[in-house]
Amino acid sequence: MSTRSQHLYEFGPYRLDTAEQLLLRDGKPVPLTPKVFETLVALVERSGHLVEKEELMKLVWSDVAVEESNLTNNVAAIRKLLGQGKSGQSYIETVPKRGYRFTAPVKELPPETLVVEKRTVTRVVTEETEEETQNEKVASAIESAPIIRAVTVTPNSARRSNWLVMAVILVVGSASAYGIYWLIARSQARNRASASVPFSAMAISRVTSSGKSKHAAISPDGKYIAHVTEDAEGNSLWIRHVTAPSDVRLSGPAESEYLWVAFAPDGNSIYYITLDRDKGDTGLYRIPVLGGPSAMAGYDLWPVGFSPNRKEMAFIKMDIGETSYLMIANADSTNQRILAGRKKPDFFRGEWNAPAWSPDGKSIACPVRLTDDKGEFETILGINVKDGSQTPLTTMRWSSVGQPAWLADGTGLLLTARERSTGPSQVWHIAVKSGDATRVTHDLNDYHDLSLTQDSSRLAVVQDQAVSNMWVARDGDAASARQIVSEIGPINLLAWTRDGRIVYRSNAGESSEIWVTNADGTMRRQLTVDARVSDGLTVSPDDLYIFFVSDRAGHFNIWRVDADGQNLKQVTTGEGEFFPECSPDGEWLIYQQGYYEPRLWKMRIDGSSRVQLTVTRGNRPAVSADGQTIAYHYLDPELEKSQWSIGIVSSNGGQRLRRFNLPPTVGVTRKFVRWFPDQKSIAYVNKPGGLSDIWLQPIDGSQPKRLTEFKVEQMLAFDWSHDGRSLAFVREIETRDVVLIEQTQK
Repeated sequence: MSTRSQHLYEFGPYRLDTAEQLLLRDGKPVPLTPKVFETLVALVERSGHLVEKEELMKLVWSDVAVEESNLTNNVAAIRKLLGQGKSGQSYIETVPKRGYRFTAPVKELPPETLVVEKRTVTRVVTEETEEETQNEKVASAIESAPIIRAVTVTPNSARRSNWLVMAVILVVGSASAYGIYWLIARSQARNRASASVPFSAMAISRVTSSGKSKHAAISPDGKYIAHVTEDAEGNSLWIRHVTAPSDVRLSGPAESEYLWVAFAPDGNSIYYITLDRDKGDTGLYRIPVLGGPSAMAGYDLWPVGFSPNRKEMAFIKMDIGETSYLMIANADSTNQRILAGRKKPDFFRGEWNAPAWSPDGKSIACPVRLTDDKGEFETILGINVKDGSQTPLTTMRWSSVGQPAWLADGTGLLLTARERSTGPSQVWHIAVKSGDATRVTHDLNDYHDLSLTQDSSRLAVVQDQAVSNMWVARDGDAASARQIVSEIGPINLLAWTRDGRIVYRSNAGESSEIWVTNADGTMRRQLTVDARVSDGLTVSPDDLYIFFVSDRAGHFNIWRVDADGQNLKQVTTGEGEFFPECSPDGEWLIYQQGYYEPRLWKMRIDGSSRVQLTVTRGNRPAVSADGQTIAYHYLDPELEKSQWSIGIVSSNGGQRLRRFNLPPTVGVTRKFVRWFPDQKSIAYVNKPGGLSDIWLQPIDGSQPKRLTEFKVEQMLAFDWSHDGRSLAFVREIETRDVVLIEQTQK
């Protein structure tokens, strides 16, 4: 038990009890790790005053030397948990290069006596998967026992009373004995379960520190790390010894996107996949670990997993239309054949994760997206190599699943997965025999590109941290740009209202919600609760409604809410509708139907009268100011040399009116287009030299030209106000490094 003296603090809806190490929000416990709690206490106790970083680190880590990034992560975790205050401002202010200040008003309360109410058990849950404690079991058993009422003892009733007392003693004694037995048995079971989960005791070390590592893999012997970086020169493939401080470049820099990397089973070479940013076909390459020329190992392939005997490879292939396939081929990619398939709406997930071949060569673990009566989810299937039969390896339902990797003894797998769309992607373990899924890492970072050594003693993974900042610039002038919102995670959706406010998607709380702010950052407030906003957000021309995409009903559909966040209503009920846009007259919604085979559709604002607009693919529509035309981006895989392009189609549908090729410096992901206010050009994000700015493609066919000089790392979203004078845009600062996780003795 903590020896800290008791102090009770109150701020906003929160109450902080230092002695009990407890944070309550509206009377409900908020889970915090010990060091995050100590960081919060140190800031609250000094509220209104600047706390220097050095002082804060001494207060929290008085007995050990740690990196400053630990403090940064703790403060970020606190901000995410607390959300925004009533004024829309963060509870914690960052003073650049100095420290932090807790800005909310804090009231210290007199110490309170802890009262344990009859038949009430309270606990603080620190993990969502934690099972009931022994105290709860015993309390439940006691509560279920007969209620003993007071009686008057008479000579005739004395014997009955004695027998009753003895019965009560026996009942209570039995319950206590059972409780002790259950506690011991449960403790032993938990110890056995913990021991069976790999990396339950671990040591984590950072391999890279540039913040630019996108993808990574560890060699089978655990001695080398291959990783991909992105900078102003382009993408490069590097290798380093895990104990060495420097890298050796194997390939690049190149304008092509390097999407995946893995060691060959023998550890002597490295496979990697490239994709020209303006095209849709991939190339699989192989390069010796010690350096040398790259050799093409396959064309138009997604990430591959090799069989234990090194003679075959497995990969996912998406058919144009209805089916995804798990394919098997020779190790040189020849003799390709279908092992298993999934038909729409289900499909195998292959981008950018490889199927994992089991150590005995009998099964292949493959990420899959499935649909049932509860909605869409992702999990891992085991595919029998002999007959292609498919078996779920776990009953766990994730929002998204990343790279799986088998343990050396074949008893389980490790993978990265996200429980909910707004939560962090963490490392998980699946026990094959029981199907139990257990979370291995417990933090707020994102992890991806997981790989294991041959003996399963080490794993490498990319650790990802991102901060989004929303800015507003007058007339697109960088000098006038002002930051108005900042938070952890992506702010990738925004829309202007007619009265000059900005509606946007925020991940500040436990769910992805709709927030609104004035253009100067004031009056920021949350509009929705449990909206689970996903790919799409727009405001009706009369400012009465906000349309957005959510999976709260099981599928990604379009929903509507009043401008004040009330009267939530589902608009579509299909298998996937995204990125709605309102027509200027407020009569129609134009949207993207489907994800892998997207087409543009429109419907009445009430969800009736659906009309298909494009025959070929179309992503993220943007409606012109007069409502006559719709711009979008697309890739047509039916063309022999497909290339990412901008398309323009009539709002009445039919053939494409105009087409413009996007330059190769546009990123592979996060493409979208908007109409420039003069309606003579289409705006998009371009990254020449690795830095993002807004460029314009004139619809008269003349050459594209740069519009802004922001030169930011990533631009997630942008849009102009209705008067065309203000530009809102979101800048993302993302750090991605390779970390090494090693098993340690408990």
